[in-house]
Amino acid sequence: MDTEATHVEPLRVDAVDPGTSILIAGPAMTGKRRLLFDLVGGSASKTAAFVTTKKPARKVAAWFAATRPETEVWDRSVVDCTGSAGRERRSRTPEIDDLRVVSSPGDLTGVGIELTGVLREWHHDSVADPRVGLHSLSTLLMYTDLKRVYQFLHVVTTRVASVDGVGVYTLDVSAGGSAHDALKQLFDAMVEVRPGDDGSEFRVRGGDFGPRSWTTF
Repeated sequence: MDTEATHVEPLRVDAVDPGTSILIAGPAMTGKRRLLFDLVGGSASKTAAFVTTKKPARKVAAWFAATRPETEVWDRSVVDCTGSAGRERRSRTPEIDDLRVVSSPGDLTGVGIELTGVLREWHHDSVADPRVGLHSLSTLLMYTDLKRVYQFLHVVTTRVASVDGVGVYTLDVSAGGSAHDALKQLFDAMVEVRPGDDGSEFRVRGGDFGPRSWTTF
């Protein structure tokens, strides 16, 4: 590696300013989802919404619950656009308080409508420090073009900021990835992730909620 990584300095999840949008970017299988859960899990009001494009809502909610103490006090919404949740729409899901289903990751309009519905409820209820996690932008880019994903993200990040929420989004990147270069300008801060000799490493750019040097986690 070009720099020597230090050992774990945790994310200061309560130090993220309201309205901040964060991109977590790095190669596949480097722990980006774990960091997303940590950042979303920093909500002071314990209010979270997830947009899942890869794994079914039940699985994402269970994984998040496993990282949080006292999960029963959380208000958790999930927008599932994996195409696998149709039969779950009316079923009882203990880890999810509000399940919304979109037929495909390519239906960005549908995803936007369902997420906006959650944000409106937060605004109506004057929820403090709500947080949104989207995993993963890479799946959206498999179903539609970069221009549409850019436009979608511009709208979503603006709407999340309008309710003083924190938005966290993951993206698989490789060297010279054009999507990464194009999309990163939409975000206030970035968490870069890479594989290291002793496990995955991360650093924070554009924010004061984590280490600025490569740190093992």
